[in-house]
Amino acid sequence: MSDKLKRFLEMRTERSPVWLDGGETIAFLRHDGAGCRVCEMDLKSRRCVSRLSGDERIWSIKGQPSTGGILFAMDAGGNECEQLYLLKKGETEPRRLTDDPKARHFPGGLSPDGKTLSYACNTREKQTFDIWKSDLETGEKTLVLQNDDHYNWPAGDALSPDGRYLLYNKLQGESDNALWMADLSGGMSVRVPGDSLISAETKPAWRHDSKGFYLLSDRGSDFLNVWYYDIETANMERVHSYGWDVEGLSLSGDDRYLAVFVNENGYTILHIYDLVSGAPVNAMQPPKGVLSNYQTAPWSPEGHKLLFTLVSGKRPESIWLLDLDAERMERLFDRAAAPEDEALLVEPSLGGFASFDGLAVPYWLYVPAGRKAENLPVVIEIHGGPEGQEVPDFSAYIQYLVSEGIAVAAPNVRGSTGYGKAYTHLDDVEKRLDSVRDIECLVKHLVEQGIANPKKIAVTGTSYGGFMTLSCAARCPGLWACAIDTVGMYNLVTFLENTAEYRRRHRESEYGSLELHRELLERVSPVAKIGDIVAPMMIVQGKNDPRVPYTEAEQAVKALRENGRRVEYLCYEDEGHGISKQKNKLDCYPKMIAFLKEHLC
Repeated sequence: MSDKLKRFLEMRTERSPVWLDGGETIAFLRHDGAGCRVCEMDLKSRRCVSRLSGDERIWSIKGQPSTGGILFAMDAGGNECEQLYLLKKGETEPRRLTDDPKARHFPGGLSPDGKTLSYACNTREKQTFDIWKSDLETGEKTLVLQNDDHYNWPAGDALSPDGRYLLYNKLQGESDNALWMADLSGGMSVRVPGDSLISAETKPAWRHDSKGFYLLSDRGSDFLNVWYYDIETANMERVHSYGWDVEGLSLSGDDRYLAVFVNENGYTILHIYDLVSGAPVNAMQPPKGVLSNYQTAPWSPEGHKLLFTLVSGKRPESIWLLDLDAERMERLFDRAAAPEDEALLVEPSLGGFASFDGLAVPYWLYVPAGRKAENLPVVIEIHGGPEGQEVPDFSAYIQYLVSEGIAVAAPNVRGSTGYGKAYTHLDDVEKRLDSVRDIECLVKHLVEQGIANPKKIAVTGTSYGGFMTLSCAARCPGLWACAIDTVGMYNLVTFLENTAEYRRRHRESEYGSLELHRELLERVSPVAKIGDIVAPMMIVQGKNDPRVPYTEAEQAVKALRENGRRVEYLCYEDEGHGISKQKNKLDCYPKMIAFLKEHLC
């Protein structure tokens, strides 16, 4: 492995900031060559200390400003059976709060006095999640709400400030994601709002008096907009719309300011509103980039300090602070890349092409620094989901390829999010292969524009992007010099039969059901055309993957080898859905890159 690649893979990132007091101390997650750490920082002195180290994936953290505690969720070996832990102020050994290693646990939050934990888990039945609470002093666990459906996950700022209500989502599909509110004192639950309309209501942000909350909803719109729900009147009204998806909300501790994060063509735009005057605040904008979608941006309990994680194509994740009262914005940590490496990093440019049916499809193009976009070897990198979006964020893998003279095109084919509900559903069920035709049209576009060398084009992707990689290699065999599938599905029938039980109904809403669409599922899967693959393949898999079981990879490898095709297979015993541990990245990524360079350079 080259020294440069090792430096790229070990670039430091900071993310998921939370407050541990009124506004002077934060906790966050740091990733670097040592693995993953929970760190704490004093904002006055800028002194930073590690509170917990390891190589297991930490999925989320929550701060408890009243006690200084840190609540976090962590799995083992990528199995996605997260357990909940509490790291008390001043301690380095966390207390384990849940004790079923075969169940998933999702934190709702700690009560104001820090004595009661609310959460969702599938201990009782693996195919569904119930709402529980636990007395942290006695260890007694109480089943608050028993469910008979699948996903019931705490949503956004799930627990009301007074500790009475827990908000959670019943996820059935990308646009069927109803919000429910459980009364933890009595076990009653109601939908918010109380109707049966198919819609998505997500990421609520509570008022400090627990009388209502702001939230995102796509009701009556192609996009997610800002709404407000009043508990006393049970009324919900639209507050802000942008013609793009809103991706996050954050309400200041005194209910004075509302921060709204809008996804405009992949970049995040920050809007702040003064809720007293009703006027927008002319606040400083962060540098152009992306405020990570799966993270919160919390206001300080006292004053008006907003924490957020910013990332861009050439800027690894780092934490920023906007102090509205002091009219100051700053990055809290030094740059992660050495000057000689930073000079190699590039921001992507946004392009687009017309697909086979005239649909406008956007894509991001990474061109090596100092090179023209002419006759380049190109890797087509396809995102997962499929309800996901390629945005201009940092990828050490992509940036290293580009630094070695290989361009990367990252498309948002039909089925991607960020461009409205209608666009997201253009690949559902029987329309599955239309997204493969999008990739075929992208290759044609790159060649016709003179960007790509037609003999040096590869396709890669992870999860659903892996399914697309196998599908493209099988259905457009003459286009590729090579292909890399990471944790992708080979046969949608066996995938749905073997994925985690609670995921099946949600995934059937996208792909089609085993009961009604079995023949279609096989027909649109790579298994139907595996014999047509001619390009050299690499397949990467985690043995503990609960989403796309390793048997999908092994079916593909077996079929390719029986057909006499070249296939390299990397399976990691202590990984799940993707490669997350640093030691495995340092083994896997050099092999992936060497494979691509063998066929493209």
